[in-house]
Amino acid sequence: MVMAGNALEMTARSEAGLLRSVNEDAVTVDHELGLAVVADGMGGRRAGGVAARLAVATIERTVRGAFAVRGAASRAPDEVLREAVVEADRLIRRQGKADVRHQDMGATVACLLVRDGRAHIAHVGDTRVYRLRAGTLQLLTRDHTFGRYARDAGVVNDAEFGASHNRHLVTQALGAAGADGIEIQQLSAEPGDLFLLCSDGLNEMVDGVDIELVLDTMQSNLPLAAEQLVMIACDCGGHDNVTVALVRVGAHDGAEGSTAMPVPAGRSLFGWLRDWLGRSA
Repeated sequence: MVMAGNALEMTARSEAGLLRSVNEDAVTVDHELGLAVVADGMGGRRAGGVAARLAVATIERTVRGAFAVRGAASRAPDEVLREAVVEADRLIRRQGKADVRHQDMGATVACLLVRDGRAHIAHVGDTRVYRLRAGTLQLLTRDHTFGRYARDAGVVNDAEFGASHNRHLVTQALGAAGADGIEIQQLSAEPGDLFLLCSDGLNEMVDGVDIELVLDTMQSNLPLAAEQLVMIACDCGGHDNVTVALVRVGAHDGAEGSTAMPVPAGRSLFGWLRDWLGRSA
């Protein structure tokens, strides 16, 4: 889906990946609100997908409702985002108690709300938000994982972190693990900024250098950029569901009339992209 106007362009793409038969990620982009949400479900018996879809729908509905009432223009976007994430946590918990099939389900989530030249971000877990500005990609969120906390505390070094099987254990999530650690931040949203929200199925398969490469090269065609990110994650193994949402602020020269660049059949996507850019694989 692509929505343009009001100085924003948005697109999203989500795939199950190569090894999983069910996609337990969920995503929405709402141009009217300036809102993008990505959720990554957790829990057995496919309940993770229920949690992710419930999180995305609840956050979108709560934000829309908050800005629809009289006097809503004066409400702080950060306050609205926190309220929406807390409500999603509450409903996931309630659903888990009401249906044994959904017991212990949860979801990590990342939200971006762009209003009045500011980007407001809320996240819980290891679903990420990046920003590409002037060709440089910056990770804006901190993973709520055992590995990240252990490394930050100096318990493990980078080599031990990379070898640890526990580094991906999530310490905060909506639902089962609790959402006490909701992180809210705001920063400028300048014309040309490109924000990426993604589930860990992308960043665990594709390193930041290659994400930056795709976004910087293909930012004039957001649907193509989203498609290529998902394809590269699958090209690198596709071990998990992979979901991306892209939000670009302001007009971008060359956005009109851009066309998809075909990938030759039988070629590695990584190899094709690097060859196309004149770089060695």
